[in-house]
Amino acid sequence: MTLEERLRHLASAILDDATPAYACGPEVALLADLLRAHAPVQIDPDRVRSDGEVRTAHGLALSPTMAGRCADDIARTVVFARGVHAAVREARAARPHTTVSLLYAGCGPYALLAIPAMALRGPQELRITLLDINEASIASARAVLAALGLTYHVDGFVVADACRYQIPADRRPDLILSETMNACLEREPQVAIARHLLRQAPAAALVPRSVRVDARLIDTAKEFAFVDTPNRPSVSAERGRTFLGEVFELSAETIASWPDAERDRLPAATIRIPRPLARGYVPRLFTTVVVHPGHVLRAYDSGLTLPTPIPYYRALRGAETLDFHYRLGPTPGLACEVTTT
Repeated sequence: MTLEERLRHLASAILDDATPAYACGPEVALLADLLRAHAPVQIDPDRVRSDGEVRTAHGLALSPTMAGRCADDIARTVVFARGVHAAVREARAARPHTTVSLLYAGCGPYALLAIPAMALRGPQELRITLLDINEASIASARAVLAALGLTYHVDGFVVADACRYQIPADRRPDLILSETMNACLEREPQVAIARHLLRQAPAAALVPRSVRVDARLIDTAKEFAFVDTPNRPSVSAERGRTFLGEVFELSAETIASWPDAERDRLPAATIRIPRPLARGYVPRLFTTVVVHPGHVLRAYDSGLTLPTPIPYYRALRGAETLDFHYRLGPTPGLACEVTTT
């Protein structure tokens, strides 16, 4: 089997919606090995390396090696790859005789999330601009795509801070892809990147389509009581969650509703903690990532969707009002002011 045939075989398996994302571990591992074999950036599985990490004015940009290790988050890789493929297919269906242009902000050393779509589509269907703040990541992505015979898909390799990048007027993309996030949109610049780029290309579709953070009460006795099920091992049977409300959402619609003027915060929701607060229940924030309709990461599917504590440093006893906002700047994330009545 040639390198091109191996790549297409793995891409087809990863993009097969009939296979649950979590079951694609072998294919994701083989694809990651294939990319790493041709990449100047090498991953040491026994060391966490921060060389090349950049603390920007809008959040933390991971080092090339840490960005490369994101491939090991199986569900994240599969669901994003499928979402990208579906977004390209949707754009092609809307304009069958035109080439879809994709701006991939924060492509890392492998351009991993777009590789399967590139492998199964010709350059007349899909063209990509790869953008990353790390020169080492762009050099690595260039080498990987050259080795795989995919360079003909690329309109440009750009080293730049995505929050400062100016899209050329004649290259406004149809799709903007960025996975530069952590759970609850903390620390990394996903919000700032999406906001900055969509301002310049308001007709573009975002990938992911939305990232939503909800507040819920969890029963600690049930939340972490795992059982084996026939369809998926280690899934909790009854979690006993209580939905409190949507706290924040990043999407094209919410970006359009935010003020254009630069401020230090964005609006979020106000949540009320019920009284009395039942014994064993604690509030948590849950992240849901809709990469594209039908391609969704929910709680515990990925490192991106692990529930996190409310950003308040005292125990909540019930009857509190939590007034949330999204903090912008070098340490972005949700914050809240708490009042008790």
